[in-house]
Amino acid sequence: MKTIHHARPRLAVAALAFFLGSMLAAGDAHGQASPRPQGLGAGTAQPVTPFRIFDNLYYVGLDFVCAYVIETSEGLILIDTLFGDFAGHTADAMEQLGLDPLDVEYIIVTHGHNDHYGGLKTMQELTGARVMMAEADWALMEETIRRNGEEDALGVPRDMVTEDGGTLTLGDTTINLYVTPGHTDGVTSMEFSVFEDGEEFEVFMWPGPTLNSNDAPALENFVATIRRLQDLARPDVWLHSHPWSVSFFDKYERLAARSDGDPNPYVNPGEAPVFLAQRLEDAERRLADAR
Repeated sequence: MKTIHHARPRLAVAALAFFLGSMLAAGDAHGQASPRPQGLGAGTAQPVTPFRIFDNLYYVGLDFVCAYVIETSEGLILIDTLFGDFAGHTADAMEQLGLDPLDVEYIIVTHGHNDHYGGLKTMQELTGARVMMAEADWALMEETIRRNGEEDALGVPRDMVTEDGGTLTLGDTTINLYVTPGHTDGVTSMEFSVFEDGEEFEVFMWPGPTLNSNDAPALENFVATIRRLQDLARPDVWLHSHPWSVSFFDKYERLAARSDGDPNPYVNPGEAPVFLAQRLEDAERRLADAR
């Protein structure tokens, strides 16, 4: 598959203004965790103009929740599928970027919450792609779908099971996969390479940087995951499954405005250590309170 070059589009104005206003308090791009902007949720989610982050990595998500496409020499890998009225958004976004949704060979679902798997049946039926998710989150998704009576709209047969320490290879691209419990029991984190003008950068995506439970066992798992990631993750590029906590759209604005020769603002090797240290401090405090 040939590489498709295109101009870098700008975000929808309303979504952009909302995010830039909410990010002013988040500081610079060293990586500090930031809270969800007030009023932002599944019920207020809006599409944004899809864009290319690196030569082989694209954003096809919303202002509320992320979805990405990795382009390989033998097809596309879709990470997460959005939800509800946005079930077909990733396909529409790919077409806007000059990518063919029918080239999607694999769909990786990062975890079993509806805003990440809700478009799965739509995208799997459209593309015929294989689907990957960790065992615990296949079970979580299936139970949620049964409980809500949504089998016809959302259910897909169980397919590939993500294994901790496993890999997924498609063409010239290999993704290292890690099961990182906390946000859910089967959050799938991943590590892969991206390229820009011949230069290679390492991406690490942790889709579970928050924990709503104050139950001690859940917090213990979360703390263990953070400590593991501190040893494991030393990426050039740090991504999540929701955009606010990594100043995602602030970086996009700098990407869109940069001059020739300027660095890609998503490249920030100092971001992950700062973010993880802050997450660990918060989680350990909550764990001490829970005990």
